[in-house]
Amino acid sequence: MGRIRADKNKPYSIYIVSTKETMMYIIKNINGFIRLKVPSFKEACKYYNIEYIEANYKIGLYDPYFAGLVDSDGSIVFNYAGNRIECNLEFQFNEYTSKLNFDNTILNSKPAILKRKKSSSSGGPKDFTSIAFKFQNVNSMLFIYDYFMHNRLYCDMKFYRVTKIKPFIEIRKYKTSPKYSVEHKIYSNFVIDLIKYENSL
Repeated sequence: MGRIRADKNKPYSIYIVSTKETMMYIIKNINGFIRLKVPSFKEACKYYNIEYIEANYKIGLYDPYFAGLVDSDGSIVFNYAGNRIECNLEFQFNEYTSKLNFDNTILNSKPAILKRKKSSSSGGPKDFTSIAFKFQNVNSMLFIYDYFMHNRLYCDMKFYRVTKIKPFIEIRKYKTSPKYSVEHKIYSNFVIDLIKYENSL
């Protein structure tokens, strides 16, 4: 059902459906799973006389929904100062993003939650509040790795960084090694490889 339109000048495709029957089928099957694009989804439900079902905002253990969010709005980051690899998600703060709960999504790991004032450089609201979920504890690294081995990221760069967590744990102690030592060279080469992979900047 529907069709996919690709644009060779853009890094994404558009999925288009145009019949009432197809729209109703899709709405009924994703009803109860929409957590962020709620206002427009409610309008679609109302238009087709379908009762809106609110989603559960407590994202369960190994739920692939979290991986989808990381693919689209998240990042796998090397924190040099903290000597760790982190998983971060950030959204504009609103009544829906504020309800997201990832406390039980990654085994033995709870995210730090930060709210901060930001200014938009694009066409959105000039000043807004963002909410960030940060898995930034050193002890969480192996559990982040395990989660994404169960739920592979589509973004190759992000997934590559996840795959480097295990070898990084073995060499992270080399950060403080003397500058021209073999250990320091191993650490430096690892960091450069991690940052350069599919990152032209």
